[in-house]
Amino acid sequence: MENKEVKEVRKALKMTQTEFAEKVGVSKITIISYEKGGVIPKSKSKILENMHKEAFENDTSKASLKDYELIKLVPLVASRVQAGFLSGWGDDEYIGELPKIPWEVEKEFKGNYFCFEVEGDSMNNSNPSEAILDKDILLCREIQKHHWKNKLHINSWDFVIAHKDRGIVVKRITDQNVEYGKLALHSLNNLYEDYTVNIEDVIALFNVVAMKRSRRR
Repeated sequence: MENKEVKEVRKALKMTQTEFAEKVGVSKITIISYEKGGVIPKSKSKILENMHKEAFENDTSKASLKDYELIKLVPLVASRVQAGFLSGWGDDEYIGELPKIPWEVEKEFKGNYFCFEVEGDSMNNSNPSEAILDKDILLCREIQKHHWKNKLHINSWDFVIAHKDRGIVVKRITDQNVEYGKLALHSLNNLYEDYTVNIEDVIALFNVVAMKRSRRR
């Protein structure tokens, strides 16, 4: 794609440079560079070409960003900073300073997303189709606190639970007692015992929606 077309596509999609940068998976400064003649990498050129097609070959009044690859920049909670995450949760400045990593998605998604680096082998049952291994990266969607008093979809997801005493853990929820506010947590690795936590001791709760396997073993 030629540099002069970048601004044309952005304008056709009625996006600010910040919004456009998020869809392409780069910073606002990079978009400004593209529009002024900076080098466009092949990986980004492909995304921009698909956006060009969306903007000019279809009805732009119904333009959708769901038909091409999106790259979201998602805050990463590495294992070494998880203690700080527990104390910093709710602090917008702290959350805003977390490093961000790109994650390719097939469609736009709603909600607050975080990536967590797995620590330990409690979810490793040696089954490649479901095991979660040490150093894997999990893409997770926050479950807003007002939903906790309702039945969670415990059969559909694994969960990341930020607990005030146990830290950040990855578990399956096998039972939820809504009346008494309790969650029964299960590890896939049978060397770890199941246990129950009080929902009032949970700081934050997330669905695991995707995973990237670490190459570090």
